[in-house]
Amino acid sequence: MFGFDERTISILESIGCPSVYWTNKTIEYKYWFRSLFQKMNSGLIFENLPENWDKDFLKLCLYVRGFVAVFPTARADLQEYGPKVVFNPCNVSGINFYYHPTKAQIANPYYEADLLIGKQCEIMKLTPDYNTTLDIVDHYAARLAEASKGLIMGLIQAKTAHIEIAKNEAQSATLKKVYDKIQAGETLVIFDDIQDNDEIIPTKEPFESWLNDFTKTYCVDKLQMAISQLLNDFYTEIGLPVNIEKRERLISAEVNNTNAQSQARIATWYETISEDIKRINKKYGLNIGVQYALPNDNNGNRTGIEQE
Repeated sequence: MFGFDERTISILESIGCPSVYWTNKTIEYKYWFRSLFQKMNSGLIFENLPENWDKDFLKLCLYVRGFVAVFPTARADLQEYGPKVVFNPCNVSGINFYYHPTKAQIANPYYEADLLIGKQCEIMKLTPDYNTTLDIVDHYAARLAEASKGLIMGLIQAKTAHIEIAKNEAQSATLKKVYDKIQAGETLVIFDDIQDNDEIIPTKEPFESWLNDFTKTYCVDKLQMAISQLLNDFYTEIGLPVNIEKRERLISAEVNNTNAQSQARIATWYETISEDIKRINKKYGLNIGVQYALPNDNNGNRTGIEQE
């Protein structure tokens, strides 16, 4: 599977993946989107998938589309993608008494079908509302992209200690020669010794300077802290280990609250998909399992979440 990029979007757009999350975005946004998506994609681990099921594509569909259809097929040309039972992204339609969809439409170039959910197929979903998780990634990727651009601008500005202003071309040439001599390692450069076309530059101050007050303009460290905090917020949102800052007055209630928040979404995803997998296993005689990427410790806390 070639991952989450424009090619993936072009394939999944036809089944409802919103292209707004990817197209016409900046390089910084695309970097953070891909980085965050891969981190989120690592939160749950599948076990005992049927032979030839594409695990990467399965997780991609679940996180990007929100659900897949699992169904049996006797077609010989599909056996290489899973013996007897296969999965595929789909559209859903119809409504039952509890407002769940009743039909799944498969629109694969190799297979097209309208299947009744619960009879001809089952749905494996990640979220209770049959929705994607891309809104979470988009929320943080947009903010991290802006913070990254600000950090880059801050680094560029930090290299500009002062700007020399020349009044004419001769002064500009002199400034360049002074700078070249300094960069070459000369510890003292006297500009009235520098000649341009045999003309000695007068000792009178020929330049004006603009000095950068770093104490007021330097913001790289603050932006770096902002990026770290945004990443921690994202990890808390999706249930990955967070880096809790150890402060003198940090009480256990605050730590427990952070831990509880960090498990809320992934616990919902785990419960939702576990129930669907249980039903799928029973119906099709499979043994699929799903586990947290980081197991709980003896106190019920996710391994890797720092405790006070």
